[in-house]
Amino acid sequence: MDTISYYIKEIINATGKGLKGYLISAVKLAAISFVLLCIGFLYFGIDFWFLKALGIAVFDLIPILGSGMVMIPWAVIHLLLGNTTLAWQIGLLYIILVVVRQIAEPFITGKELGIRPLYTFLATVICILLFGPLGAVLGAVVAVVIKAVLEVSSVSRNNYDKYRR
Repeated sequence: MDTISYYIKEIINATGKGLKGYLISAVKLAAISFVLLCIGFLYFGIDFWFLKALGIAVFDLIPILGSGMVMIPWAVIHLLLGNTTLAWQIGLLYIILVVVRQIAEPFITGKELGIRPLYTFLATVICILLFGPLGAVLGAVVAVVIKAVLEVSSVSRNNYDKYRR
């Protein structure tokens, strides 16, 4: 029974470290979004570009919805109001933002979690297939838990003996 509690404790610790890494990667990705939004908004001559970019970057921390929760309605409203140029600019900036994030996310998340980007990507794709949009968040969490279990299972008997003393 002592062995089981040791492994459970180690899995929880490793999972906690992994989730911390996931949060750090989310902040890094939001920072990338912020920089891209600042550049785009400044180039397009949008008023209060810094504050708008900051606000959208904060929304970008919300899994699945992210920046699209603000930018898509914003572009549609401008399109309906007849500001087609601004609508297309916002839409184009959103597409660039999504593409850059899709490319950067597996690398940044994988680096923070200590997992190869391919494994992070595969876990996310499989979880999306199994759980739908919620799988986009669960993918990284599942990768963290699997990594934690594999790390703990490879812990040598010596480490367990040290723990018991």
